[in-house]
Amino acid sequence: MAGTMSTLVAERLEAFKQSDEERCTFIRDLVEANAKLEDELRTTKSDHLDQLSSRRLWQEKAQSAEAKLKETHDVAAINGFVLCLIDGDGYLFDDSLLRQGAGGGSEAAHRLLDNIRRHVQAYDGAMHWRTIVRVYANIEGLLKKYAYIDFGEEEKGLRQFVAGFTQSQPLFDFVDAGQGKERADHKIKEQLSLFISNIQCKHILLGVAHDNGYVPSLDPYKNNPATEPRISLLRPIRTGHEYYPLPFPIVQFDSVFRTEELPSDKPSYANQAKTMSTFKQPVLSPTRQIRWPSKAKDIATQGPLYPCVLYLNRSDERVDEFLGAPSEQAEAKLDSRIHVQKLCNDYHLLGDCFKSHCPYSHEPMLQGEELVAFAMRARRTACSAGSKCRSNVCVLGHLCPNGPNCPRRSTCYFKKLHNVDPRIDHEYVEG
Repeated sequence: MAGTMSTLVAERLEAFKQSDEERCTFIRDLVEANAKLEDELRTTKSDHLDQLSSRRLWQEKAQSAEAKLKETHDVAAINGFVLCLIDGDGYLFDDSLLRQGAGGGSEAAHRLLDNIRRHVQAYDGAMHWRTIVRVYANIEGLLKKYAYIDFGEEEKGLRQFVAGFTQSQPLFDFVDAGQGKERADHKIKEQLSLFISNIQCKHILLGVAHDNGYVPSLDPYKNNPATEPRISLLRPIRTGHEYYPLPFPIVQFDSVFRTEELPSDKPSYANQAKTMSTFKQPVLSPTRQIRWPSKAKDIATQGPLYPCVLYLNRSDERVDEFLGAPSEQAEAKLDSRIHVQKLCNDYHLLGDCFKSHCPYSHEPMLQGEELVAFAMRARRTACSAGSKCRSNVCVLGHLCPNGPNCPRRSTCYFKKLHNVDPRIDHEYVEG
């Protein structure tokens, strides 16, 4: 009995020992797990604090950026402006304004300003926008185009108009871009490229739609929601065909610019032929047969018209040979070609051009009546040497195409030649 009791106690003791070890292992595992959780908590708390700090930092930066953006928008809204760029060689001011000189220039500026304001009034904040206008033109070329207007003292009237236009508004400029077609083009294209990305430039009105050469410069801005709504075109007398597919709206300012073509600048070939038929026929040179056609189509077509024979009147003043009267069909065909690209005088009239990069059209070479029409047009520009010119390759005019009774009188570029006797007396012989 005693042995049995001892065995039972020993078994119970062993069970208690095993239970104590399991309890210690469990407690040890709990302590380790708790320590691990405490570490994770500390890490998570630290990350959370970092996130809170970072969030506050970025919130402050966002608030600062929003404040600066608002300030920028406010400044842009206050200092917003409309830019109007005009190619003055293609957009001609109304005759009634030009005749008023400086007063007309001032009136033109005011009318243009009113028209621009009415055009942009639908935009938000437009009432606070300022208006910048820049007109680029070849003043010397404009003087020729406006030759039919009596300015009184030659170019003074046009110069006064330009000055009046520029002085009437602080942000209006009428700039003489000089001779050459690309002068005004280059300036307008660069101005457009500069201002289209300016946030203060709210709208751009372009007076360029007479010339298809500007179309490639507008292509990047179409179908772009940031630029397309900010561009409008000013309607010219004749809109280039490549502008019609463009999405930009076209507006017309009838009170400022001409809406019709300039009065015809063509001399009366019929009257000139009638007058020349009464002149003395020149003596034929033994080395060259002189062309003296009654009609332009009688001219040979195998070569250029220059070098030419020079004819003088009894006072030894140079007189231009009458080339004949080209038909209306030839004139129309020539106009159609020039409308696409201006022609090179040297190539078509002298037979060759030595410019490395000539901007004017060469091929196909003009012939027959078209060549005559082109030569007659070249003669509408007065030669600076006048009746004293002795160059056999001078394609300019040495007689007024309108004759001694020219209606332009003192404003005509041939006014110094009005008294030259147009009757041919003899052929010029050098030396």
